[in-house]
Amino acid sequence: MNYDRNVVSLAVFNLFRGLATGGYMALFSAYMSRLGYSMSDIGVVVALSNIAGFLASPAMGYILEVYSSRLVSTITGLLAAFSLLIAAYTSDIVSLAISYSLFMLSFYFGQPARMTFLSRVVERKRLGGVVGVTSAVFTLARSIGPPVAGFIAGYYSYTLSFTILAALAAIGSTVFYLTSTEPTANSGERKGYGLLEPYKRILRPSRELAVLYLFVGVDRAAWMMWFPMLSAYLVSLGYDEATIGALLGLSNFIETLCTPIMGKLVDSMGASRVLALSEATAMLSALTLITAGNGIYYVVVSMVLIGLSISSWVPGYNVYVAKVYERIGETYATTNAIRSLSGIPAPYIGGVLQDTITLQAPLLASAVMLAFTTIVSLTTLDNIERLKTPQVQYTELMRNPRV
Repeated sequence: MNYDRNVVSLAVFNLFRGLATGGYMALFSAYMSRLGYSMSDIGVVVALSNIAGFLASPAMGYILEVYSSRLVSTITGLLAAFSLLIAAYTSDIVSLAISYSLFMLSFYFGQPARMTFLSRVVERKRLGGVVGVTSAVFTLARSIGPPVAGFIAGYYSYTLSFTILAALAAIGSTVFYLTSTEPTANSGERKGYGLLEPYKRILRPSRELAVLYLFVGVDRAAWMMWFPMLSAYLVSLGYDEATIGALLGLSNFIETLCTPIMGKLVDSMGASRVLALSEATAMLSALTLITAGNGIYYVVVSMVLIGLSISSWVPGYNVYVAKVYERIGETYATTNAIRSLSGIPAPYIGGVLQDTITLQAPLLASAVMLAFTTIVSLTTLDNIERLKTPQVQYTELMRNPRV
């Protein structure tokens, strides 16, 4: 059947994309450091990419509602390849900022494009399992990418490493486009639906959309208060680079192992409940890291919890949006814009809390925020999902024909 062919095509795409993404994300800051740029220079480049993501993501929502999600997915992969080539053959900060911004745009745009594609070729009742499997392929490849790319960069050159990663991204994009088929449920052109519509929706969201924006915004801010500084936090506790790498690798392994399982749970339990599991395990991981000074056992437990949280989030969030909202592509894109916006000040706030209070202060603040999102998942999001489920809608109609 077509959707099975499309799922395999997307899984292959994710394999190549994961290798390129993992390698680039692991090497880019090191590359800038080797070129002599300071941490503040790197910080500016990262901040610019978040701003670009916030400004451009709603436009991607419009594109996904009107044009082919299959074609857009392919273009995002080629955009990643282009950004890698810029990094491979340039060294000035403007070009590197363009490279990183284009790469992050391909990342921000790629997620809603691929999920819109999947939601149009896979039945809702099995969407969680499919998201779990295809995402696990990406996570596995993303774990392999850094050591392979690092080996090539260390023994040969960054130019060769980035060029190979660019080739992988281009190959994956091409294979996906040639082997997949166009979803029959593409939105097509909408009358009266213009480019500014997603931007208006961010400013004047419906109640259901406002709840989702609040949820993803608080979640992203909670994570960004400490997660980008996790390696530095572990260094401050006395762990060396090899140990830190092994600990982060453990987290990726748990994520890869559990994502398909969580996808199946989404199909059986509901997306909002798996999202609640994601938020609760994230909260516990932050609280466990607070006590990490007591020994490596606490750090290991925290890494396992981080892997569980992310493996729950990927199918939970993606399936929740696909089940609840009509304009799926637009919703994925605009929520990414909100996540980008809330992610801009959070690392700075976390750094200030560390500098002025204690190293553990951002972790405690994050845990409080994640407790809030856990409650939202179990109450408001769960109620919205149940009301949007066809069986529940039918039951309500039988109880009250005037609904």
